[in-house]
Amino acid sequence: MPSYHWIFFDLFDTLCTVDESRYYEGKRKGAEAAGVDFSAFIEAWKRTSPDASVGKLRTPYDRAEKALGALGVKDRKVVAEVARLDVETIQDCVGFYGGAEDCLRILRSRGFDLGLISNATATTAFAIGSLGLRALLQCLVFSYEAGVAKPDPAIYQLALRRTGCTPREALFVGDGANRELDAAAAQGWGTLCMDHPLKAFTFRNPDTLSRPDHWAVRSFEALLALPELAAPGRDD
Repeated sequence: MPSYHWIFFDLFDTLCTVDESRYYEGKRKGAEAAGVDFSAFIEAWKRTSPDASVGKLRTPYDRAEKALGALGVKDRKVVAEVARLDVETIQDCVGFYGGAEDCLRILRSRGFDLGLISNATATTAFAIGSLGLRALLQCLVFSYEAGVAKPDPAIYQLALRRTGCTPREALFVGDGANRELDAAAAQGWGTLCMDHPLKAFTFRNPDTLSRPDHWAVRSFEALLALPELAAPGRDD
């Protein structure tokens, strides 16, 4: 039986869900504030995602400035308003899946240490506070802080260095986006696909999903029922 001690979770589509209608309504407000076409705004915003996800655009303002600059909008007040709407939107549209918080508390009570490895932009930090994740998890690794994103091995290695965990003691739980499960498995981690029926499908790239052969569950109740997660294992 695996000897897991640390369980690392992905954030989006794993612990938390994104209300897509609220997200796009927030982006529509951003386009209106900037006086630009909504579709053009969304495309410009998406093009900034790679740089924002690895911290090259360090703040919501930096990202808004880059996206709007591509559309010819330079007014700093407009940029600031779009950045404010970006923060407001993520706080409004991101929330825990049912059972997620209880699952984390139960795993902690069983003796597991818990962490997070998330591809995220600086805007995500504004949702973390309202979710209370820092009180539930002992180690949070965000790509925008690390300067590298999944599936790069470096972000997993950073999590191990911060925790003193070995690959064989680590279980990574994620929905499988960005080949995150494949990358964890390639480094000797245990992997578990959290395959929620409800996902933010417009954010998923089918070309970068992990292989379908990972151990999988469809709910936190099923995760907690796994005998491998009844208690931390021991390497003797």
